[in-house]
Amino acid sequence: MKKVFRKTWIGVLALATLVVGACCSSKTVEINGQKMTKKELKAKVEKLKAIVEEREMSCVYGSPEIIAEYGRETGRLRQELNTLQQELDNFGKNKK
Repeated sequence: MKKVFRKTWIGVLALATLVVGACCSSKTVEINGQKMTKKELKAKVEKLKAIVEEREMSCVYGSPEIIAEYGRETGRLRQELNTLQQELDNFGKNKK
């Protein structure tokens, strides 16, 4: 009887551990109030990479204010890309 109780108790604990692990694992990450899957995050990173690369290689004509604004916007996009890339690199590592 003691062996049956012990095996049952171990089984219940193993099942509880499995349920808690499944419920606590998350396949999404929240960025700026948006929940994104890893696939969506990769797509967004690739899209931003293309935009930043295009903006860095383009020639901008106009007044100094226009050129400065274009540079600031490119810098903001580059910063957002770096943040998203860092989130993608850490995806799944920093579970809360």
